[in-house]
Amino acid sequence: MRFALLSLALLAAPAAAQDDAPIVVTGYSELEQQIKSFVGALTPASPRGQIARFETAVCPGVFGIPEAQRAAVRERLRAVAKGVGLDVAKPDCTPNLLVMVAADKNAFVKALGKDHNYMFGDRTPAQVRKILAEPGPATAWQIQTMVNADGRAVANEGDMPVNRTTRNPSRITAAARPAFLAAAVVIDGAALDGLTTTQLADYAAMRALARIDPARIDAAAPSTILRILDAASDSEVPVTLTQWDFAFLKGLYSSPDNLYAPSQRSEIERTMNEEFDRAGGEGAPPRDKSPG
Repeated sequence: MRFALLSLALLAAPAAAQDDAPIVVTGYSELEQQIKSFVGALTPASPRGQIARFETAVCPGVFGIPEAQRAAVRERLRAVAKGVGLDVAKPDCTPNLLVMVAADKNAFVKALGKDHNYMFGDRTPAQVRKILAEPGPATAWQIQTMVNADGRAVANEGDMPVNRTTRNPSRITAAARPAFLAAAVVIDGAALDGLTTTQLADYAAMRALARIDPARIDAAAPSTILRILDAASDSEVPVTLTQWDFAFLKGLYSSPDNLYAPSQRSEIERTMNEEFDRAGGEGAPPRDKSPG
């Protein structure tokens, strides 16, 4: 049985010390290093690359579970998206953030690749095979396009992309950037045994709103909702997005949109530091209003 963490805060008991022991302050530098490592693990992008994200309103769609649970997951996804600064489409929108629960994840994704390959965008067959081969009980991918500095799609003339913009070129900022058009998360239903709709939604939010490979997260990294599907049956797991998760997403979606990856990471790290300084005030995850 999994024991859920009842608090997002990490409590540490002070070590015993002699009255005349010197006081050594190490907290801030250690935290900053943890943040840098956490952000680095979640943002695989080259120095001249960029960390993609949604730039249009998201519309969650949930499939493969009973309607009451689908509604709860949809509402939670909408709350998380709003909380990190994303626009959310009206309830009758066409879904562009899909969460699909399958009896057999591998067979389901293979069927998508065979019968609905448009779900993978313009990926090459080799790139689709890489998604199909992802180990573990979940897989996720995004469909993206390139937009210019004005936020308009970069046109293609033949096989050559053409960037039409009124902005002056710069070596410091990017003239065009990748932006998510849609995201899909597929989860094996057996991995959800004992979890709540909030945990399902929050895990899906992390996988859909950012291009993340959970396998890159070190075992010593801070608590994250990304571990819930692979955790041992008797281990403690978060009941919701952790402060680390929420601060990361908020940093990603509040950073300037024209930076290269190293500068994006610095902005995300800065935002995370600010969120932690607030110590659970405005930086806390959105209050969960959905049923468990």
